[in-house]
Amino acid sequence: MPTIIRASSLPHYTDCLRRAAAKMLAPELATYGYNVRATQTSIGASVGTATHNALEVALLLRAENKPYESEIEEVVEISISKSIENGVIWDDTTRSKEIAVKQAVRQAKSVLNTFPDLLGVAIEEEYKANLGDGFVLSGHIDIRKKDCIWDLKTGTMRRANQAQYGAYSLLCRTNGIHINRIGEIYVRRVGITKPQPDPVLVEYDIATAEKMAWEIINKMKSDVSKFRSNGDLWAFMANPNSLMCNADYCPAYGTNFCNCHKKEIDNG
Repeated sequence: MPTIIRASSLPHYTDCLRRAAAKMLAPELATYGYNVRATQTSIGASVGTATHNALEVALLLRAENKPYESEIEEVVEISISKSIENGVIWDDTTRSKEIAVKQAVRQAKSVLNTFPDLLGVAIEEEYKANLGDGFVLSGHIDIRKKDCIWDLKTGTMRRANQAQYGAYSLLCRTNGIHINRIGEIYVRRVGITKPQPDPVLVEYDIATAEKMAWEIINKMKSDVSKFRSNGDLWAFMANPNSLMCNADYCPAYGTNFCNCHKKEIDNG
C-alpha cells in the first residue's frame, strides 16, 4: 500500500514533525513498539466540517436555482450530531451543541451572501499524484472555479495554509488543469452573542505556495524513509513549543513516542 501524504497535512507538518507522524503513521508505529493515543475532535473542527458540508449542498442547489435555507440547517444538525457523538473538546467560543449548530449555519450563510458569484464551481474535487518511492499526494479541493482554487477555512484564528494550496495547484497541474489563482475564504468563528464577521478572501502567490508544498513533501518523504530504516523516533523532530503540544491535541503527548513536552510544576 502506498503512503498517502494529504495536502491538508502540509501546513501542520513543520509545526511539529513528531505529532504529524503520530497521526500519519499511527498503525505503522505499533510495529516498531510505539504506542500513541486517540484524541477527540475539537468543537472548532466540528463546526468547520459542518460549515463545509452545508456550503457544499447549498452551492449545488444554488447552481440549480433551488432553495437551500432548510437544507443548510438540516445538514448542519446532522454533521454536528455525528461529530460529537463520541465526545468532543468544547471551548469558550462554543459551549454546547445548540451553539455549534447556530454558528455553522450562520457561517455557511455568510459565505453564500458575501460571494454570490460562486456559481458554476466544482465542489470537493479529489485529485491524486504519484510522488515516487511508494508515496502518493492526495487532496480534496473545496471550491474550484475554472482556473481558481478557493479553500474554506473557519476558526477563531486564521492560520497560514499556503502550503496546502500549493499542493492543490500541483495536483491540478499534474492532472492537466492550469491554476492562476489560489487562496482561502476565511470565516471567523465567534461567540453566538456577537455578530458574525463577513468572510474574507485571502490570496497567495502560486509560485511560493508550490515551492513551499514541494519542499515539505520532500521533507516528509525523507523523514518517513529514515524512520523506516531504523525505527528511530528522532527521525521526526518534536516541537514542545507548539501551541498544539498538549494531551488534548497531540496523540504522541506523554507516550513512548514523545516525552519532549514541558514538565508540569508540582505546587502541592
